[in-house]
Amino acid sequence: MRGGYTKESILSPEDVQEALDVYHQTPMEKYWQYYNLYKVERRDITGDISNMGFMKTLHKRARTRSQVSQGYFLKYPPGSFTKIHSDNGSDITIVTLLESKDLVGGHSITQAVYGESSRPQGWHAVRGDNGYTGYGDEIVTDVVNINDGESLCYGPDLLHGVSKVYQGHRIVLVTWWSNEIRK
Repeated sequence: MRGGYTKESILSPEDVQEALDVYHQTPMEKYWQYYNLYKVERRDITGDISNMGFMKTLHKRARTRSQVSQGYFLKYPPGSFTKIHSDNGSDITIVTLLESKDLVGGHSITQAVYGESSRPQGWHAVRGDNGYTGYGDEIVTDVVNINDGESLCYGPDLLHGVSKVYQGHRIVLVTWWSNEIRK
């Protein structure tokens, strides 16, 4: 998965509902900026997460040796977004879309390496004075359409973000899993 992502249905509808129940019971902080996140509401999961069914399910997907190093909820209201970045604090990140209401914008986006190295016969290339080709650079943007209840799983090297929300909101559960806890 290094550098890529998978889109999966990991949580059951009951797990999603349990996660939303925990979300509604968790204190919220509003952030104008929180590192790469802008204009979001964040709720940190605290207490004994090992008894939460949805966390047990995610732990199975993350692999048995992994431990959760962070778990939190984010609500993206209008005007919010996440700038393109990578997660250097986890071995695997799982982001689950729990709820989207009347959402316009707020797409999950990734940037991948442009890997094509040869131009097909009959195709032309016009380049600037420096001869830049883009080959090997992270210039391929992908909009990842996910539905409520679906998860994106990716490693620490994937460049990713969230496009600006124009209407409605989205609530996600973000979990960072590591083979050892980083302090």
